[in-house]
Amino acid sequence: MNLPQDQWYPVLDSAELKRTPLGAERLGRRLVFWRTADGAPHAHVDRCPHLGTALSAGSIAGDRLVCPFHGFAFDAAGQCAHIPANGCARKVPKAMAVDGFPLAEAHGFIWLWLGQPLESYPPLPFFAQLQQGWKYRTEIVDWPVHYTRAIENQLDVAHLAFVHRSTIGRGGRSFVDGPYVEAGAQGIRVWTSNALDQKQEHRSQAELAQAAQGREPSLQLLFPGTWLLNITPGMKNFIAFVPINEHSVRYYLRFYHRVRVPGLSWLFGRLMGWSNRFVLNQDRRVVVTQTPANSLDATGDRFIEADRAIIAYRKHLSRLLQTK
Repeated sequence: MNLPQDQWYPVLDSAELKRTPLGAERLGRRLVFWRTADGAPHAHVDRCPHLGTALSAGSIAGDRLVCPFHGFAFDAAGQCAHIPANGCARKVPKAMAVDGFPLAEAHGFIWLWLGQPLESYPPLPFFAQLQQGWKYRTEIVDWPVHYTRAIENQLDVAHLAFVHRSTIGRGGRSFVDGPYVEAGAQGIRVWTSNALDQKQEHRSQAELAQAAQGREPSLQLLFPGTWLLNITPGMKNFIAFVPINEHSVRYYLRFYHRVRVPGLSWLFGRLMGWSNRFVLNQDRRVVVTQTPANSLDATGDRFIEADRAIIAYRKHLSRLLQTK
């Protein structure tokens, strides 16, 4: 799968990974995830190097991942530590190993480093404003679309009055003032204002930049695929976009809030989670029809000013893919 390299990708919600092996397709690869006794997560190619059995169908014994076919046992580094048929006295060949990936666990996610191993790794692409004092609920949604289409849909500020006319786009505010977009190596920040079309003129980019000073962006994207929507100072929507393969993407959709009363917090999170699922399903109806599948192949698209964030995303993604 053609993905930017040397990046941290969120691949699982932490709650999904227990002590039993978990097989999952991520980033165009069949992987097995598991935890050692200390709780540390590990990820390897889900294929025993002996005869190709899925290691995710196996078990964990101590701190070893055991193949269900012939009992080959692999340590956290992926090296085979025991071949039962050979006995304990015979040395295990170094070539009998399974490829692994560096992982990190933070912010309720398991992150996978895709790229060359490093002595020290860059920070995880997570939003500083979400790191303390928040409650959240996670919804998991799979779409049969390329990850680029899913991400661009959440950068699109002009579709609300049409796709979401019965929900967040009520009121017919189809006029997009801007948006004002700041794009850099880490991501994209977008300030936008939607209004009724009353034949008003658009503000200039300089005017929009001035109006953005001191204001939190309407939405943000951190590369390669974490997104934040500023609803109010006490409510945010967050999405981690996880490429599964060329034809599907997983959403880890979170609603962050500061409601502290336990029962009310649970109910509020559940209701907003259901609402976000409903709104996202409205998007799905149109995004699955977009062609070609990968937006970078859409060389014939004709942009408007409201597409500034989408243009910035395509430019940066193209640069990342060219530096592989």
